[in-house]
Amino acid sequence: MKYVRRFLWYIASRMMIFTVILSLLFLAFYLPMNAANIYILLDDGMRMRTEVILTREDAHALTNFFRDDFLYADEALNLGLSSDSPYAYYNITSFESKVSLEWVWSWPWEDTAQAIIAHTVPVINGSVLSTRKSLAESGAIGKSPPSWQGGRYRMTLLKENGQWKIAGMTQTQVILEPTPAPAS
Repeated sequence: MKYVRRFLWYIASRMMIFTVILSLLFLAFYLPMNAANIYILLDDGMRMRTEVILTREDAHALTNFFRDDFLYADEALNLGLSSDSPYAYYNITSFESKVSLEWVWSWPWEDTAQAIIAHTVPVINGSVLSTRKSLAESGAIGKSPPSWQGGRYRMTLLKENGQWKIAGMTQTQVILEPTPAPAS
């Protein structure tokens, strides 16, 4: 009986060690994989959101990155698509969007994730629309597009049908962008 008990303890302890090692390998694979997927989604999603706000084009493409209920409630996006947009009088030719992922966490078995990012748009190139040149000459609007108000955001993401989507975004800090130089 003594040898049977030792043998069973040996088998059980090896199975326990094997299970712990397998669990660590599982975490070591899925945590970075989720973090990479989330970073790519946040970078591409925030770039697309910025493009839609600046140019007012391809708004339907945002559904690839954001949940529909978030898009309907996004004040910046709704302002950017309205006639009151600060970029409505400009032809935006290019811009530079920067996303810095500061923190991300998602357990492999959960369908939610949290992240903190800093999003800035340091460069916006464009010119006044030809139909609005008189407003620029009178000084009612600037000759170059206004600067972007960057920020630090707490992001909430949800996994739907195996795909991450941005479900919430709360600004925690304003990052002031430099005033762009007038275009020649």
